[in-house]
Amino acid sequence: MRLLRFAASVALAASLITAVAEQSSAAIQLRLRAGHAVHRVKPLAPLTLGFSNGADVALASGNSAIQAKWVPRAKSERAQLVKLGVSWAGVAPRAKPAKFNASSPSDPSYNWTAVDQQVRELAAGHFTIMIVVGGAPAWAEGPNMPRTATPGTWEPNARDFSQFARALAKRYDGSYPDPLHRGRFLPRIRIWQAWDEPNLPIELSPQWRRSGSRGYTPVSPGLYRNLENAFYKAVKGVSRSNYVVLAGLAPYGDAPSTNPLARMQPVAFERSLLCVTQRFTRQPGCSGPTSFDAIDSHPYGVGGPNWHALNADDVSVPDIYKLARVLHAAERLGTAQPRGRKGDWVTETSWDTNPPDPHGIPIQKQARWLEQALYNLWKQGVSTVLWWQIQDSPPIPNYAASYQAGTYYLNGRPKPSATSFRFPFITWRTNYKTVMVWARAPATGVLSVQARTSGRWQTLARVSVTANEVFELPVQLLFRRELRATVGGYSSLPWTQAG
Repeated sequence: MRLLRFAASVALAASLITAVAEQSSAAIQLRLRAGHAVHRVKPLAPLTLGFSNGADVALASGNSAIQAKWVPRAKSERAQLVKLGVSWAGVAPRAKPAKFNASSPSDPSYNWTAVDQQVRELAAGHFTIMIVVGGAPAWAEGPNMPRTATPGTWEPNARDFSQFARALAKRYDGSYPDPLHRGRFLPRIRIWQAWDEPNLPIELSPQWRRSGSRGYTPVSPGLYRNLENAFYKAVKGVSRSNYVVLAGLAPYGDAPSTNPLARMQPVAFERSLLCVTQRFTRQPGCSGPTSFDAIDSHPYGVGGPNWHALNADDVSVPDIYKLARVLHAAERLGTAQPRGRKGDWVTETSWDTNPPDPHGIPIQKQARWLEQALYNLWKQGVSTVLWWQIQDSPPIPNYAASYQAGTYYLNGRPKPSATSFRFPFITWRTNYKTVMVWARAPATGVLSVQARTSGRWQTLARVSVTANEVFELPVQLLFRRELRATVGGYSSLPWTQAG
Protein backbone atom coordinates (compact mmCIF):
# COMPACT_ATOMS: atom_id res chain seq x y z
CA MET A 1 0.00 0.00 0.00
CA ARG A 2 1.43 3.26 -1.05
CA LEU A 3 0.91 5.73 1.79
CA LEU A 4 0.79 9.43 1.09
CA ARG A 5 3.87 11.29 2.14
CA PHE A 6 3.20 14.39 4.13
CA ALA A 7 4.90 17.74 3.86
CA ALA A 8 6.67 17.48 7.20
CA SER A 9 8.95 20.41 6.53
CA VAL A 10 7.00 23.66 6.14
CA ALA A 11 8.48 27.15 6.03
CA LEU A 12 6.54 28.44 8.99
CA ALA A 13 7.15 31.39 11.29
CA ALA A 14 5.82 29.42 14.24
CA SER A 15 4.82 30.94 17.55
CA LEU A 16 7.30 30.53 20.39
CA ILE A 17 5.94 29.09 23.60
CA THR A 18 7.54 29.73 26.97
CA ALA A 19 6.61 28.58 30.43
CA VAL A 20 6.00 31.28 32.97
CA ALA A 21 7.95 30.80 36.19
CA GLU A 22 6.01 30.05 39.36
CA GLN A 23 2.97 29.20 37.22
CA SER A 24 1.52 25.72 36.77
CA SER A 25 2.66 23.92 33.62
CA ALA A 26 -0.80 24.42 32.08
CA ALA A 27 -0.59 28.20 32.48
CA ILE A 28 1.73 29.07 29.63
CA GLN A 29 1.85 32.22 27.58
CA LEU A 30 2.20 32.43 23.83
CA ARG A 31 4.77 34.81 22.41
CA LEU A 32 4.02 35.41 18.74
CA ARG A 33 6.46 36.66 16.20
CA ALA A 34 5.72 40.16 15.03
CA GLY A 35 3.63 40.47 11.92
CA HIS A 36 1.96 37.04 12.04
CA ALA A 37 3.36 36.20 8.62
CA VAL A 38 1.03 34.26 6.32
CA HIS A 39 2.59 31.17 4.78
CA ARG A 40 1.69 28.73 2.06
CA VAL A 41 1.78 25.00 2.74
CA LYS A 42 2.74 22.36 0.20
CA PRO A 43 -0.38 21.11 -1.64
CA LEU A 44 -1.37 17.59 -0.60
CA ALA A 45 -3.64 14.99 -2.17
CA PRO A 46 -7.22 16.30 -2.36
CA LEU A 47 -10.17 14.80 -0.49
CA THR A 48 -13.68 14.98 -1.96
CA LEU A 49 -16.48 14.80 0.62
CA GLY A 50 -20.19 14.19 0.30
CA PHE A 51 -23.20 12.24 1.47
CA SER A 52 -24.52 8.83 0.54
CA ASN A 53 -28.30 8.55 0.53
CA GLY A 54 -30.98 6.07 -0.37
CA ALA A 55 -34.21 7.05 -2.08
CA ASP A 56 -36.05 7.52 1.23
CA VAL A 57 -33.97 10.20 2.92
CA ALA A 58 -33.44 13.93 2.80
CA LEU A 59 -31.20 14.60 -0.19
CA ALA A 60 -32.73 12.02 -2.49
CA SER A 61 -36.38 11.91 -1.54
CA GLY A 62 -37.69 13.08 -4.89
CA ASN A 63 -39.91 15.45 -2.92
CA SER A 64 -39.15 19.05 -3.88
CA ALA A 65 -40.24 20.47 -0.52
CA ILE A 66 -38.00 18.08 1.43
CA GLN A 67 -35.03 18.50 -0.86
CA ALA A 68 -35.46 22.29 -0.80
CA LYS A 69 -34.76 22.12 2.95
CA TRP A 70 -31.82 19.74 2.82
CA VAL A 71 -29.89 20.70 -0.30
CA PRO A 72 -28.87 24.07 1.27
CA ARG A 73 -27.84 22.27 4.47
CA ALA A 74 -25.62 19.93 2.49
CA LYS A 75 -24.08 22.91 0.71
CA SER A 76 -23.43 24.60 4.06
CA GLU A 77 -21.63 21.41 5.06
CA ARG A 78 -19.32 21.99 2.07
CA ALA A 79 -20.42 18.67 0.54
CA GLN A 80 -19.33 18.23 -3.07
CA LEU A 81 -20.83 14.90 -4.09
CA VAL A 82 -24.08 13.02 -3.41
CA LYS A 83 -24.64 9.34 -4.17
CA LEU A 84 -28.11 8.58 -5.50
CA GLY A 85 -29.55 5.07 -5.58
CA VAL A 86 -31.56 4.05 -8.65
CA SER A 87 -33.61 0.86 -8.68
CA TRP A 88 -33.48 -0.96 -12.00
CA ALA A 89 -36.69 -2.78 -11.08
CA GLY A 90 -38.29 0.51 -10.03
CA VAL A 91 -37.70 2.19 -13.40
CA ALA A 92 -38.20 -0.83 -15.66
CA PRO A 93 -41.61 -2.32 -16.47
CA ARG A 94 -42.90 -5.06 -14.16
CA ALA A 95 -43.25 -7.44 -17.13
CA LYS A 96 -41.02 -7.24 -20.19
CA PRO A 97 -43.07 -5.97 -23.15
CA ALA A 98 -42.94 -7.78 -26.48
CA LYS A 99 -41.71 -4.61 -28.20
CA PHE A 100 -39.32 -3.08 -25.71
CA ASN A 101 -36.34 -0.98 -26.70
CA ALA A 102 -34.49 -1.40 -23.40
CA SER A 103 -31.48 0.67 -24.53
CA SER A 104 -33.60 3.74 -25.23
CA PRO A 105 -34.37 6.20 -22.45
CA SER A 106 -37.46 7.24 -24.43
CA ASP A 107 -39.14 3.84 -24.36
CA PRO A 108 -42.60 4.45 -22.83
CA SER A 109 -42.33 1.34 -20.65
CA TYR A 110 -39.72 3.04 -18.47
CA ASN A 111 -40.82 5.25 -15.57
CA TRP A 112 -38.17 7.91 -14.94
CA THR A 113 -40.34 10.37 -13.01
CA ALA A 114 -38.81 9.93 -9.54
CA VAL A 115 -35.21 9.73 -10.76
CA ASP A 116 -35.61 12.81 -12.96
CA GLN A 117 -36.87 14.82 -9.98
CA GLN A 118 -34.09 13.66 -7.68
CA VAL A 119 -31.47 14.53 -10.29
CA ARG A 120 -32.98 17.96 -10.97
CA GLU A 121 -32.96 18.93 -7.29
CA LEU A 122 -29.39 17.78 -6.66
CA ALA A 123 -28.09 19.40 -9.84
CA ALA A 124 -29.79 22.66 -8.84
CA GLY A 125 -27.70 22.53 -5.67
CA HIS A 126 -24.57 22.27 -7.85
CA PHE A 127 -23.59 18.87 -6.47
CA THR A 128 -21.68 16.30 -8.42
CA ILE A 129 -24.07 13.34 -8.65
CA MET A 130 -23.04 9.70 -8.47
CA ILE A 131 -25.65 7.14 -9.49
CA VAL A 132 -25.53 3.60 -8.12
CA VAL A 133 -27.91 1.22 -9.85
CA GLY A 134 -29.02 -2.29 -8.89
CA GLY A 135 -31.98 -4.52 -8.14
CA ALA A 136 -33.04 -6.49 -11.20
CA PRO A 137 -36.64 -6.76 -12.37
CA ALA A 138 -37.98 -10.32 -12.09
CA TRP A 139 -37.77 -10.89 -15.84
CA ALA A 140 -34.01 -10.17 -15.79
CA GLU A 141 -33.21 -12.69 -13.04
CA GLY A 142 -31.91 -16.20 -13.57
CA PRO A 143 -33.98 -19.41 -13.51
CA ASN A 144 -34.64 -21.64 -10.52
CA MET A 145 -34.59 -18.84 -7.99
CA PRO A 146 -34.96 -20.29 -4.47
CA ARG A 147 -37.40 -18.87 -1.95
CA THR A 148 -34.48 -17.85 0.25
CA ALA A 149 -33.16 -15.40 -2.38
CA THR A 150 -33.97 -11.70 -2.06
CA PRO A 151 -35.99 -10.42 -5.05
CA GLY A 152 -33.80 -8.57 -7.55
CA THR A 153 -30.58 -10.40 -6.62
CA TRP A 154 -30.70 -13.82 -8.28
CA GLU A 155 -28.23 -14.18 -11.18
CA PRO A 156 -29.13 -10.88 -12.91
CA ASN A 157 -28.75 -11.02 -16.67
CA ALA A 158 -25.71 -9.00 -17.75
CA ARG A 159 -27.08 -8.27 -21.23
CA ASP A 160 -30.33 -6.87 -19.83
CA PHE A 161 -28.34 -4.85 -17.31
CA SER A 162 -26.16 -3.44 -20.08
CA GLN A 163 -29.22 -2.24 -21.99
CA PHE A 164 -30.64 -0.50 -18.94
CA ALA A 165 -27.26 1.06 -18.17
CA ARG A 166 -27.10 2.48 -21.69
CA ALA A 167 -30.59 3.95 -21.39
CA LEU A 168 -29.71 5.46 -18.00
CA ALA A 169 -26.43 6.99 -19.20
CA LYS A 170 -28.06 8.40 -22.33
CA ARG A 171 -30.89 9.99 -20.34
CA TYR A 172 -28.37 11.85 -18.17
CA ASP A 173 -25.71 12.67 -20.74
CA GLY A 174 -26.59 16.37 -20.62
CA SER A 175 -28.34 16.45 -24.01
CA TYR A 176 -31.60 14.63 -23.27
CA PRO A 177 -34.64 16.96 -23.32
CA ASP A 178 -36.25 17.51 -19.92
CA PRO A 179 -39.86 16.28 -20.31
CA LEU A 180 -41.14 18.85 -17.78
CA HIS A 181 -39.27 21.93 -18.97
CA ARG A 182 -39.48 22.80 -22.63
CA GLY A 183 -36.16 23.90 -24.09
CA ARG A 184 -34.12 22.48 -21.20
CA PHE A 185 -32.10 19.31 -20.84
CA LEU A 186 -31.79 16.86 -17.98
CA PRO A 187 -28.52 17.27 -16.04
CA ARG A 188 -25.27 15.57 -16.97
CA ILE A 189 -24.12 12.74 -14.71
CA ARG A 190 -20.56 11.52 -15.04
CA ILE A 191 -20.01 9.15 -12.10
CA TRP A 192 -21.61 5.71 -12.19
CA GLN A 193 -21.65 2.57 -10.07
CA ALA A 194 -23.01 -0.88 -10.82
CA TRP A 195 -24.64 -2.58 -7.84
CA ASP A 196 -24.14 -2.20 -4.11
CA GLU A 197 -22.40 -4.54 -1.65
CA PRO A 198 -22.34 -7.58 -3.97
CA ASN A 199 -20.53 -9.60 -1.30
CA LEU A 200 -23.84 -9.86 0.60
CA PRO A 201 -26.54 -12.38 -0.37
CA ILE A 202 -29.27 -9.77 0.20
CA GLU A 203 -27.74 -7.80 -2.70
CA LEU A 204 -26.42 -10.49 -5.08
CA SER A 205 -27.07 -14.21 -5.03
CA PRO A 206 -26.00 -16.91 -4.95
CA GLN A 207 -22.80 -16.10 -3.12
CA TRP A 208 -21.56 -19.71 -3.12
CA ARG A 209 -22.15 -22.94 -5.00
CA ARG A 210 -21.55 -26.51 -3.89
CA SER A 211 -18.36 -27.95 -5.35
CA GLY A 212 -18.40 -31.67 -4.74
CA SER A 213 -16.55 -32.92 -1.68
CA ARG A 214 -14.66 -29.61 -1.40
CA GLY A 215 -17.69 -27.82 0.02
CA TYR A 216 -18.56 -24.46 -1.51
CA THR A 217 -16.79 -22.19 -4.00
CA PRO A 218 -17.49 -18.47 -4.55
CA VAL A 219 -19.99 -17.53 -7.27
CA SER A 220 -20.86 -13.89 -6.62
CA PRO A 221 -17.51 -12.43 -7.81
CA GLY A 222 -17.99 -14.03 -11.23
CA LEU A 223 -21.61 -12.86 -11.40
CA TYR A 224 -20.54 -9.36 -10.51
CA ARG A 225 -17.65 -9.34 -12.99
CA ASN A 226 -20.13 -10.02 -15.81
CA LEU A 227 -22.47 -7.29 -14.58
CA GLU A 228 -19.66 -4.76 -14.10
CA ASN A 229 -18.06 -5.36 -17.49
CA ALA A 230 -21.42 -5.05 -19.24
CA PHE A 231 -22.20 -1.87 -17.28
CA TYR A 232 -18.76 -0.36 -17.98
CA LYS A 233 -19.03 -0.97 -21.72
CA ALA A 234 -22.52 0.53 -21.89
CA VAL A 235 -21.78 3.65 -19.83
CA LYS A 236 -18.45 4.33 -21.53
CA GLY A 237 -20.16 3.76 -24.88
CA VAL A 238 -22.31 6.80 -24.16
CA SER A 239 -19.32 8.94 -23.13
CA ARG A 240 -15.69 7.98 -22.60
CA SER A 241 -15.48 10.69 -19.94
CA ASN A 242 -17.91 8.80 -17.70
CA TYR A 243 -16.25 7.46 -14.55
CA VAL A 244 -17.19 3.98 -13.33
CA VAL A 245 -16.67 2.95 -9.72
CA LEU A 246 -16.77 -0.69 -8.64
CA ALA A 247 -19.55 -1.62 -6.22
CA GLY A 248 -18.89 -0.65 -2.62
CA LEU A 249 -18.09 -3.75 -0.57
CA ALA A 250 -19.70 -4.43 2.79
CA PRO A 251 -17.04 -4.49 5.54
CA TYR A 252 -17.60 -7.91 7.06
CA GLY A 253 -18.27 -11.43 5.83
CA ASP A 254 -18.11 -15.05 6.85
CA ALA A 255 -15.27 -17.48 6.45
CA PRO A 256 -15.89 -20.08 3.72
CA SER A 257 -18.30 -22.62 5.11
CA THR A 258 -21.04 -25.03 4.18
CA ASN A 259 -23.62 -22.24 4.22
CA PRO A 260 -24.62 -21.08 0.70
CA LEU A 261 -26.21 -17.95 2.22
CA ALA A 262 -22.98 -16.85 3.92
CA ARG A 263 -21.59 -13.40 3.19
CA MET A 264 -18.25 -13.12 1.41
CA GLN A 265 -15.50 -11.24 3.18
CA PRO A 266 -14.64 -8.10 1.18
CA VAL A 267 -10.95 -8.81 0.59
CA ALA A 268 -11.68 -12.38 -0.48
CA PHE A 269 -14.39 -11.07 -2.82
CA GLU A 270 -12.03 -8.56 -4.40
CA ARG A 271 -9.29 -11.15 -4.84
CA SER A 272 -11.70 -13.46 -6.65
CA LEU A 273 -13.18 -10.60 -8.71
CA LEU A 274 -9.77 -9.36 -9.83
CA CYS A 275 -8.21 -12.81 -10.26
CA VAL A 276 -5.56 -12.32 -7.57
CA THR A 277 -4.33 -15.04 -5.19
CA GLN A 278 -3.47 -14.54 -1.53
CA ARG A 279 0.17 -14.34 -2.66
CA PHE A 280 -0.71 -11.58 -5.15
CA THR A 281 -0.20 -13.73 -8.21
CA ARG A 282 -2.77 -14.41 -10.95
CA GLN A 283 -5.43 -16.95 -10.12
CA PRO A 284 -5.27 -19.89 -12.52
CA GLY A 285 -8.37 -20.39 -14.64
CA CYS A 286 -9.82 -16.96 -13.89
CA SER A 287 -12.28 -15.92 -16.59
CA GLY A 288 -10.83 -12.53 -17.46
CA PRO A 289 -10.17 -8.93 -16.40
CA THR A 290 -12.63 -6.50 -14.82
CA SER A 291 -13.10 -3.00 -16.24
CA PHE A 292 -13.49 -0.02 -13.87
CA ASP A 293 -11.96 3.30 -12.83
CA ALA A 294 -11.96 3.05 -9.02
CA ILE A 295 -12.60 0.59 -6.21
CA ASP A 296 -15.05 1.29 -3.40
CA SER A 297 -15.72 0.02 0.11
CA HIS A 298 -18.00 0.67 3.09
CA PRO A 299 -15.71 0.40 6.14
CA TYR A 300 -18.19 0.67 8.99
CA GLY A 301 -16.38 0.17 12.29
CA VAL A 302 -17.49 -1.92 15.24
CA GLY A 303 -15.11 0.25 17.23
CA GLY A 304 -13.68 3.67 16.53
CA PRO A 305 -11.73 4.93 13.51
CA ASN A 306 -8.50 3.32 14.75
CA TRP A 307 -10.11 -0.08 15.36
CA HIS A 308 -8.92 -2.83 12.98
CA ALA A 309 -11.25 -5.59 11.82
CA LEU A 310 -10.54 -8.83 13.66
CA ASN A 311 -10.54 -11.07 10.58
CA ALA A 312 -7.82 -10.74 7.95
CA ASP A 313 -10.26 -10.44 5.03
CA ASP A 314 -12.61 -7.94 6.67
CA VAL A 315 -12.18 -4.18 6.34
CA SER A 316 -12.72 -1.41 8.88
CA VAL A 317 -11.53 2.20 8.55
CA PRO A 318 -7.78 1.59 9.06
CA ASP A 319 -7.86 -1.55 6.86
CA ILE A 320 -8.34 0.02 3.42
CA TYR A 321 -4.76 -0.93 2.62
CA LYS A 322 -5.88 -4.58 2.38
CA LEU A 323 -8.08 -3.80 -0.61
CA ALA A 324 -5.47 -1.47 -2.07
CA ARG A 325 -2.85 -4.25 -2.07
CA VAL A 326 -5.16 -6.49 -4.08
CA LEU A 327 -5.91 -3.62 -6.47
CA HIS A 328 -2.24 -2.84 -7.05
CA ALA A 329 -1.53 -6.51 -7.74
CA ALA A 330 -4.38 -6.57 -10.28
CA GLU A 331 -3.00 -3.43 -11.94
CA ARG A 332 0.38 -5.14 -12.22
CA LEU A 333 -1.11 -8.40 -13.49
CA GLY A 334 -3.39 -6.70 -16.02
CA THR A 335 -6.60 -8.07 -14.49
CA ALA A 336 -7.80 -4.53 -13.70
CA GLN A 337 -8.63 -2.81 -16.99
CA PRO A 338 -8.02 -0.44 -18.60
CA ARG A 339 -4.34 -0.12 -17.74
CA GLY A 340 -3.36 2.66 -15.37
CA ARG A 341 -3.73 3.63 -11.73
CA LYS A 342 -7.25 3.28 -10.31
CA GLY A 343 -8.92 5.43 -7.70
CA ASP A 344 -9.72 4.37 -4.14
CA TRP A 345 -13.13 5.50 -2.81
CA VAL A 346 -15.24 5.05 0.31
CA THR A 347 -18.91 5.79 -0.36
CA GLU A 348 -20.36 4.75 2.99
CA THR A 349 -19.14 5.00 6.57
CA SER A 350 -20.67 6.33 9.79
CA TRP A 351 -21.59 5.74 13.43
CA ASP A 352 -25.06 6.09 14.97
CA THR A 353 -25.40 8.51 17.88
CA ASN A 354 -27.02 8.56 21.31
CA PRO A 355 -29.20 10.56 21.33
CA PRO A 356 -31.40 9.46 19.70
CA ASP A 357 -30.38 5.78 19.49
CA PRO A 358 -29.83 4.35 23.00
CA HIS A 359 -27.25 1.98 21.53
CA GLY A 360 -25.34 4.69 19.65
CA ILE A 361 -22.21 6.55 20.69
CA PRO A 362 -22.22 10.01 22.33
CA ILE A 363 -22.61 12.86 19.86
CA GLN A 364 -19.24 14.41 20.73
CA LYS A 365 -17.54 11.07 20.12
CA GLN A 366 -19.22 10.75 16.72
CA ALA A 367 -17.86 14.18 15.77
CA ARG A 368 -14.33 13.17 16.80
CA TRP A 369 -14.51 9.80 15.12
CA LEU A 370 -15.77 11.37 11.90
CA GLU A 371 -12.79 13.67 11.43
CA GLN A 372 -10.32 11.04 12.62
CA ALA A 373 -11.83 8.59 10.10
CA LEU A 374 -11.46 11.13 7.29
CA TYR A 375 -7.78 11.52 8.15
CA ASN A 376 -7.18 7.77 8.45
CA LEU A 377 -8.84 7.10 5.09
CA TRP A 378 -7.06 9.98 3.37
CA LYS A 379 -3.61 8.90 4.58
CA GLN A 380 -4.28 5.43 3.11
CA GLY A 381 -4.86 6.98 -0.32
CA VAL A 382 -8.65 7.33 -0.36
CA SER A 383 -9.63 10.32 -2.49
CA THR A 384 -13.42 10.42 -1.96
CA VAL A 385 -15.38 9.80 1.24
CA LEU A 386 -19.17 9.87 1.51
CA TRP A 387 -20.82 9.91 4.93
CA TRP A 388 -23.99 7.91 5.54
CA GLN A 389 -26.04 10.18 5.99
CA ILE A 390 -26.89 13.88 6.47
CA GLN A 391 -30.16 13.41 8.44
CA ASP A 392 -31.20 10.78 10.98
CA SER A 393 -33.91 8.40 9.80
CA PRO A 394 -37.30 7.99 11.44
CA PRO A 395 -37.06 5.12 13.97
CA ILE A 396 -39.31 2.83 11.95
CA PRO A 397 -39.93 0.19 13.19
CA ASN A 398 -37.34 1.01 15.88
CA TYR A 399 -33.90 2.52 16.39
CA ALA A 400 -32.14 -0.79 15.87
CA ALA A 401 -33.63 -1.12 12.38
CA SER A 402 -32.98 2.49 11.30
CA TYR A 403 -30.02 4.83 10.85
CA GLN A 404 -29.17 7.56 13.35
CA ALA A 405 -25.77 8.48 11.90
CA GLY A 406 -26.73 11.84 10.40
CA THR A 407 -24.82 15.02 11.01
CA TYR A 408 -28.29 16.45 11.71
CA TYR A 409 -31.08 15.13 13.89
CA LEU A 410 -34.39 14.18 12.32
CA ASN A 411 -35.80 17.59 13.33
CA GLY A 412 -33.07 19.41 11.41
CA ARG A 413 -30.96 20.44 14.40
CA PRO A 414 -27.22 20.01 13.73
CA LYS A 415 -25.04 17.64 15.72
CA PRO A 416 -21.41 18.49 16.54
CA SER A 417 -20.48 16.23 13.61
CA ALA A 418 -21.94 18.85 11.27
CA THR A 419 -18.99 21.04 12.25
CA SER A 420 -16.40 18.27 12.02
CA PHE A 421 -17.67 17.25 8.56
CA ARG A 422 -17.57 20.84 7.33
CA PHE A 423 -14.16 21.57 8.82
CA PRO A 424 -12.29 18.39 9.78
CA PHE A 425 -9.34 19.26 11.99
CA ILE A 426 -7.19 16.89 14.02
CA THR A 427 -3.91 17.20 15.89
CA TRP A 428 -1.39 14.82 17.39
CA ARG A 429 1.84 15.31 19.28
CA THR A 430 5.04 14.23 17.53
CA ASN A 431 7.42 15.17 20.35
CA TYR A 432 7.45 17.18 23.59
CA LYS A 433 7.45 20.51 21.76
CA THR A 434 5.70 19.87 18.42
CA VAL A 435 2.11 19.14 17.50
CA MET A 436 1.12 18.17 13.95
CA VAL A 437 -2.05 19.70 12.51
CA TRP A 438 -4.14 18.18 9.69
CA ALA A 439 -7.25 19.81 8.27
CA ARG A 440 -9.42 20.33 5.22
CA ALA A 441 -10.29 24.00 4.75
CA PRO A 442 -13.98 24.86 4.22
CA ALA A 443 -13.22 28.20 2.54
CA THR A 444 -10.56 30.19 0.73
CA GLY A 445 -8.63 32.68 2.84
CA VAL A 446 -6.08 32.96 5.61
CA LEU A 447 -6.47 30.09 8.04
CA SER A 448 -5.40 30.58 11.65
CA VAL A 449 -4.30 27.79 13.94
CA GLN A 450 -5.11 28.93 17.46
CA ALA A 451 -4.52 27.82 21.04
CA ARG A 452 -6.68 28.67 24.02
CA THR A 453 -4.78 30.40 26.83
CA SER A 454 -6.23 32.27 29.80
CA GLY A 455 -9.69 31.81 28.31
CA ARG A 456 -8.80 33.45 24.97
CA TRP A 457 -7.85 32.08 21.57
CA GLN A 458 -4.42 33.23 20.39
CA THR A 459 -2.97 32.58 16.95
CA LEU A 460 0.00 30.23 16.61
CA ALA A 461 0.28 30.22 12.81
CA ARG A 462 -1.45 31.53 9.71
CA VAL A 463 -1.51 29.87 6.32
CA SER A 464 -3.09 30.77 2.99
CA VAL A 465 -5.54 28.09 1.81
CA THR A 466 -8.14 27.49 -0.88
CA ALA A 467 -11.58 25.97 -0.33
CA ASN A 468 -11.46 22.17 0.20
CA GLU A 469 -7.66 22.18 0.37
CA VAL A 470 -6.07 19.51 2.57
CA PHE A 471 -3.00 20.63 4.48
CA GLU A 472 -0.69 19.54 7.26
CA LEU A 473 1.83 21.51 9.29
CA PRO A 474 3.83 21.30 12.50
CA VAL A 475 3.14 23.77 15.31
CA GLN A 476 5.37 24.39 18.32
CA LEU A 477 3.42 23.82 21.50
CA LEU A 478 4.42 22.85 25.03
CA PHE A 479 2.10 21.33 27.61
CA ARG A 480 -1.58 20.51 27.37
CA ARG A 481 -3.56 22.92 25.23
CA GLU A 482 -6.77 23.20 23.22
CA LEU A 483 -6.21 23.91 19.52
CA ARG A 484 -8.61 24.92 16.77
CA ALA A 485 -8.55 26.42 13.28
CA THR A 486 -10.54 29.29 11.79
CA VAL A 487 -11.00 30.58 8.25
CA GLY A 488 -13.64 32.59 6.41
CA GLY A 489 -15.99 32.76 9.37
CA TYR A 490 -15.77 28.99 10.02
CA SER A 491 -14.29 27.45 13.18
CA SER A 492 -13.34 23.82 13.68
CA LEU A 493 -14.06 21.85 16.82
CA PRO A 494 -11.15 22.16 19.29
CA TRP A 495 -8.69 19.35 19.94
CA THR A 496 -6.76 19.01 23.20
CA GLN A 497 -3.19 17.74 23.27
CA ALA A 498 -1.58 16.14 26.28
CA GLY A 499 1.72 17.54 27.47
